[in-house]
Amino acid sequence: MKTSRIIALNFLIFLFLFSLRLSAYESSGKISGIVLDSRTLQPLIGANVSVDNTASGASTDIEGNFSISGLSPGSYNLTISYLGYKTIKKSNVIVSPNRTTVLEIKMEEDVLQSGEIEITGSYFEKSPEAIVSTRTMDFEEIRRSPGDLVDIQRVVQALPSVTSGADQYNEIIVRGGIPGENLFLMDNIEIPNPNHFAVQGAGGGPINLLNSYMVNSIDFYAGAFSSIYGDKASSVMNITLRNGSFEKFRGEGSIGMSGAGALFEGPIGNIGSYIFSARKSYLDLIISSTGLTAVPNYYNAQTKMTFNLSKNQTLLLNGVYGGDDINIEGEEEAGYGRGAENVDSKGSQWIAGLTLRSLWTNNLYSLTTLSAVQSNFFVEVYDMPGRDVFFTNTSKEREIALKTDFTYQIQKGLELSFGGIYKNVRFDYDILGDQDTLFLYNPSNPDSIIDIERIYPEYRVDQMVNSHKLGGYAQLTFDFLRSFRVTAGLRYDYFDFNRFQSFSPRAGLSYFFSSNTSLNFAYGLHYQSPSYVELAANERNNMLDNKFNEQFVIGIDHLFREDIRLVVEAYSKKYFDVPVKQVLTTPDPLDFDDGTYLNLGKGYTRGVELFLQKKLVENFSAIVSYSYSVARALDVRSNQYYNWDYDYRHILTLIAGYRYKFSQHDWYKDLKSRWWFHVVSWFPLFPSDEFEVSLKFRYLGGRPYTSPVYYPEYQKWLVEERSELNSSRYPAYNRLDLRIDKRFAFDNWSFVIFFDIVNIYNRDNIWSYQYNDDGTVEDVLQFQTLPVVGVTVEF
Repeated sequence: MKTSRIIALNFLIFLFLFSLRLSAYESSGKISGIVLDSRTLQPLIGANVSVDNTASGASTDIEGNFSISGLSPGSYNLTISYLGYKTIKKSNVIVSPNRTTVLEIKMEEDVLQSGEIEITGSYFEKSPEAIVSTRTMDFEEIRRSPGDLVDIQRVVQALPSVTSGADQYNEIIVRGGIPGENLFLMDNIEIPNPNHFAVQGAGGGPINLLNSYMVNSIDFYAGAFSSIYGDKASSVMNITLRNGSFEKFRGEGSIGMSGAGALFEGPIGNIGSYIFSARKSYLDLIISSTGLTAVPNYYNAQTKMTFNLSKNQTLLLNGVYGGDDINIEGEEEAGYGRGAENVDSKGSQWIAGLTLRSLWTNNLYSLTTLSAVQSNFFVEVYDMPGRDVFFTNTSKEREIALKTDFTYQIQKGLELSFGGIYKNVRFDYDILGDQDTLFLYNPSNPDSIIDIERIYPEYRVDQMVNSHKLGGYAQLTFDFLRSFRVTAGLRYDYFDFNRFQSFSPRAGLSYFFSSNTSLNFAYGLHYQSPSYVELAANERNNMLDNKFNEQFVIGIDHLFREDIRLVVEAYSKKYFDVPVKQVLTTPDPLDFDDGTYLNLGKGYTRGVELFLQKKLVENFSAIVSYSYSVARALDVRSNQYYNWDYDYRHILTLIAGYRYKFSQHDWYKDLKSRWWFHVVSWFPLFPSDEFEVSLKFRYLGGRPYTSPVYYPEYQKWLVEERSELNSSRYPAYNRLDLRIDKRFAFDNWSFVIFFDIVNIYNRDNIWSYQYNDDGTVEDVLQFQTLPVVGVTVEF
């Protein structure tokens, strides 16, 4: 049945492509954009932009703009140079027929100018405020990543610092930390959890809500990040969306793991542009491959409008809306029931924001954002038959924020950043858990109840809270002696609900041995307020303090050549005041959980990481990513440390890709002109204009877990008082993914088709174990072999 559904899906894609009016002739495209100073956002006049291995190029005009036309469809590498600035190289810039590829290029002043140092360009970008543990990725890197299903959160799991709890979720867990410790920003809008079927209090879900095809780039910071960012303990994902076309209307249709949808864009008069997308799920066609027979339904719409109000002011308007629902009955084997067999779940989320970018002087600019984000959750858990509901959760979480950030270049090599945020917080929780009875059974006759052991009271949460958060920061960045860069900042945060305030010092230092090699060090205190679901769980939780960690990172960054980079880092993170459920601090495993949390948790993580990357410049690309780490937490029952939940120890990711341009050969051009070419060209191994095959192998050491003990008299599995937490480990995880990308260009339109096979050798990776009331244990598996076909048609 699974195979027939995949074949049917492929056939539908073929009919769609064949129904189009095809032509072997290609219209040319062009590359245009703007070149800016990365520190001041001022345009750079006279910067040279050249297309490598061609005679094409241009210089920027008085407003920093450039345009290069007459380019054949395909992928190109660019070199951008300007006197006194570091040369920038951009790889794999895609040109489509009758389209303009628009770039915003930010160049950094070169503080290492010296006759003893040879200045070379690099294909690797680095955010100006970053010192350690950072990576920048553009859309093409996100789209091409094998096994990641064009999901921006899954893509960063190739980094040595990042893992996730399971294939079914894209949660970002950094350096042995805890779910929910990543800060998401989209065009300066803070988003608690940008996912369908979002896990409350965390940052993950099965499918990302944001459309990756609207993403321009992401900057990811994996630790000891600057004082600009607050209220998160581990990491930051800063997502920049692309603008719509300022020239003419254009669109594209796509189908993939995240759904089927369309995207349209075009100009708004002479001052603006828009881009709009809408998507809906179609997973019912392939759902059996995930181990889940229930069908998740979801849909979303997203828009961005850009208005150039004047030469010095730009207004961005963003909006996102999404909804999802799923009904699961008796299917806990796939894990989506989150501990219950029969679940009804519905959710929705909307995001809206206005951002004004203002250039006040040649040395001062600001970003001011007004945003609102609301998440709605509804869950019912019930027994069958008769749908006897025994748990409900109806809740809303809303944040309305006003934030502003200023950057002032005091002089060359000296920069001041400062800003603040005010956030109105409202969370409304209505949770009801029915009274429950713990019966005493006759072990020799499991159907015979002989007594009542305990009666647990009804659990009720009925809270509607209005509160606010405040934050502010100041940071200095100083380049001196042609070899040093120092950042030093201080952040203040206050949460009115629990009356908690904190000061967080952050600092970083880089020493440049040369333009290709630097030694980097960073330190920071990072505070994070309790999640809203934790605060609402019991009225006494308003006394919870914010947890925090202290981070040290040291590393070396070396550029072997313009397209090969090595980063080796060592880190230490110490956690304090982590909220722990009170029920887990008592010796009695049968205690009632009334939702109370206590700031008793402590822990630490330490590790070393290696990240080696070869960018796709000609034909070959590769990543070698490895980390060894130890993560330990305090068991408050015994005052002993145990292996923390995400203490994988070893994490290894290997990615390799090879691209071949058949379009350069005359025999292929002749082949493409034949009518039957369009009948067979969509097959995976048939040539295309550009053909790329890539593999990803991932290995994780066994994740720790606590083995419970079965008590037949209760028909329950319990963690005994003297049990050592997380003393067992699941089997080690490994997976091999294969991806084929094919790009075609025709007259005035183009399309990209990909074939992604997740877990190609169908390994049974254990997610967890299901402990049944009758004393049996079943494996809960992660993704088995999952073939996905995706198509994007641009017109």
